[in-house]
Amino acid sequence: MSLNVSALTAWTDEHKLDLIAKSVLKGRTIDMINLQSGIKNAATINTLNSVVDFQAGGCGWSEAGTTVLSQRTITVCPIKLNESTCLDTLETYYTSKMMRPGSYNEDIPFAQLFADEKAAQVSSFVDSLIWAGDTSTSGDLSLCDGFIKLMDADASVVDVNVTFTAGTIIASVDAMVAAVPSDVIDHDDLTLFMGYDKYRVYAKALRDANLFHYTGAENQGQDFSQVVPGTNVKVVAVKGLNGIARFVLTPAKNLYVGVDMLSDMEDFSIFYSADNDEVRTRIKFKIGVNYAFSDFVVLGA
Repeated sequence: MSLNVSALTAWTDEHKLDLIAKSVLKGRTIDMINLQSGIKNAATINTLNSVVDFQAGGCGWSEAGTTVLSQRTITVCPIKLNESTCLDTLETYYTSKMMRPGSYNEDIPFAQLFADEKAAQVSSFVDSLIWAGDTSTSGDLSLCDGFIKLMDADASVVDVNVTFTAGTIIASVDAMVAAVPSDVIDHDDLTLFMGYDKYRVYAKALRDANLFHYTGAENQGQDFSQVVPGTNVKVVAVKGLNGIARFVLTPAKNLYVGVDMLSDMEDFSIFYSADNDEVRTRIKFKIGVNYAFSDFVVLGA
């Protein structure tokens, strides 16, 4: 008599490999620009600008020149995430092997991985929001206005017509650099922000133009950043501009992100709710953006 296994299903070892979190592209813009904390609702970026009028020397007093004090407002938007996890659900799957004995389950068995994944998702979302946020749209990015929304509506921003194809992107970047206001052309933090998708097109275009030997970059593009050949402008890829037909060139310190506490995005709560017999995840933070001097912003579109 042969072995009859028709009532069985093929076995798969679901415990052989560790649980793996989906990798996400983390945000890094917030590490490169100005951070203004302690904002519950709104705060101002206070600026000072002098208009000087030099005159020929001699006796007498002829008043001239002006010192301008001005302000731009950062309004932060309250944002939260609430998630519930019923641990009993894990008992019917391979995850039951990770759980402690007994029916009183109060801890996620893969808590560290769970927390790290949430932190990565927050970082990714924040980078997208501070660039592409638009309260006139729908979805997650409608929670607050980002830099692009503010710059598109600002008549004082320097607009440059650019295209993003392999055959035109080098010329477009050069046009952006050429439009940098003379007052900031010597700044050591001049940064051209673009999406990773556009950065890859630019890097390949430089290579194809036989500029692959150029060594002006700090790390030859290993960290998705390099210096525009022959200039002091650093090109940086950021997640928040992925899929967006925009370049932004400005001193990095001209851009501001406002928060209540930066740690709010990192020190979130994962706790067991006995009343609901579930683990709850709570993330709350405030965030908003603006820039100090609009005439120091070059916007390519």
